[in-house]
Amino acid sequence: MLFDRAIVQQRPRWQRSLLGWLVCLTTLSVGGWLALRPGAAQALVSPPPLSWATAGRPRPGLFPPRFTFAPYLQDVTESGIVIMWATDVSTTGVVRVFDALPPAGRSGGEGEQPAVDPGFEPEQQPLAVFISPPGTHHRIRLTGLRPGTRYRYVVAARRPGDSAAMESAMPLVDFATASARGPFNFLVYGDNRDRDADHASVIQAMLSESPDFVLQTGDMVSRASDEGQWRRYFSTAWPLLRSAPLYPVLGNHELRFEPDAGHFHRLFSLPLAAQKRRPVYYSFRYNNSLFLAIDGNSPYDQDQAAWIEKTLRTHQGNSEIRHTFVFVHQPPFAVGAYCGSERLARRVVPILQRYGVRAVFAGHEHAYQHLERAGVRYFISGGGGAPLYTRSQACNFEDDQALRLFRAEHHYLKVQVDGDAAVLMAINRQGELMERVSLSEPVREIPIPLPPVDEERAWPPRPHEAPLLALSTTSPPSAASARNSASSSGTGPLLILWLSSIAILAGLLMLTRDLRRRR
Repeated sequence: MLFDRAIVQQRPRWQRSLLGWLVCLTTLSVGGWLALRPGAAQALVSPPPLSWATAGRPRPGLFPPRFTFAPYLQDVTESGIVIMWATDVSTTGVVRVFDALPPAGRSGGEGEQPAVDPGFEPEQQPLAVFISPPGTHHRIRLTGLRPGTRYRYVVAARRPGDSAAMESAMPLVDFATASARGPFNFLVYGDNRDRDADHASVIQAMLSESPDFVLQTGDMVSRASDEGQWRRYFSTAWPLLRSAPLYPVLGNHELRFEPDAGHFHRLFSLPLAAQKRRPVYYSFRYNNSLFLAIDGNSPYDQDQAAWIEKTLRTHQGNSEIRHTFVFVHQPPFAVGAYCGSERLARRVVPILQRYGVRAVFAGHEHAYQHLERAGVRYFISGGGGAPLYTRSQACNFEDDQALRLFRAEHHYLKVQVDGDAAVLMAINRQGELMERVSLSEPVREIPIPLPPVDEERAWPPRPHEAPLLALSTTSPPSAASARNSASSSGTGPLLILWLSSIAILAGLLMLTRDLRRRR
């Protein structure tokens, strides 16, 4: 044992002193790194980078390429989908597409499904092959596919110009093109930041849903400039994103130390209507529904508001669009640590109310919140893994009156759409249903109580003449919520510092033992 008394006393004094200093310095270095570096402790439990070696003969001094970002799906349409990945060295990419049967329980599609042996191997003849030119970051759009049809695909990477080199390939996985009619389902989640273990538990719960696609409400990383955090995000979420395309919005942490959102633009292939600069907003259609992604961080609200109104007005007369959903990072109304965004409530909410938006999904607040105001439902899904927030008692009157349910739990949302019907379920990471809401039913308005009026000084206004409630500036997080958030996120570092202090004291005792004996 390192600190066995008999062994320590048998050593010469200079060796004991040296040993003591080594214990102190090592403990300070390791303990400080774990406790003070954001996300470092979580990195110890994060999944390793994915790499699969397949066919080929190893060459002397050369190793097969590794996937730094394993293949994931983006921007699905009725006739195609985008596959993206990255490798540690320049490679030529190959995507092979095979036919497949849809797994049981997955939302069905249209079109005839051919009978295929489910145990086929990638060596069988593919339906189509797509080639990506040499590089480290790859993006391929698969085209010419059938609507609502399930396929399987495999991505292989090989050093360019060497057909005999060893090839790296991912396992064979499935995906589905968008269906033009019939039921479908999608998931909503966000705010995992760099909490990989909690994020992984939410992803594990989401896997059982087999979604057609996923909406991400932002804050996928803690520091946008940190390449390692982006790799950890995709490594953790890869079991889901390899089969379900992801549609993200820009959170405030996607801009942290990177105001141009460079990683966000490079790692995501957004629909063609997406802005290539800030503000980042775009829309896409899936089946009978229209989706709008908007930027809650933007100072250019006027341009974005004009785009929102134009997009909603364009689709207003389209009888094929039965539902309109909006997702954004900052919520217009909320009762957590940050409360609602007064800017969005003033400039965007009136537009959403005019065009009958079915639901608005947001993040930013690390909890589940269901709010309703003026005919529109708002759902905050910020429980993807980041430290949870408690309810604030210092938010605006409008925020408090809009609240229907608050649950500080890690969770995700599942939305099932079937014709004119749409149902939302909030599910925690243990798989328990927290709430079920029929989105196709009208919003039940709850009367807003007015403050008492002194009849002697002024007569009470009639209901239809009641003055509009003014939106006040967003209040800062309350002291209680800040303390709770700090305590939930600071337990690990404090424990590490406490253990480090004990080890330092042990080293100092070894250094001062001889001084006490000489005295």
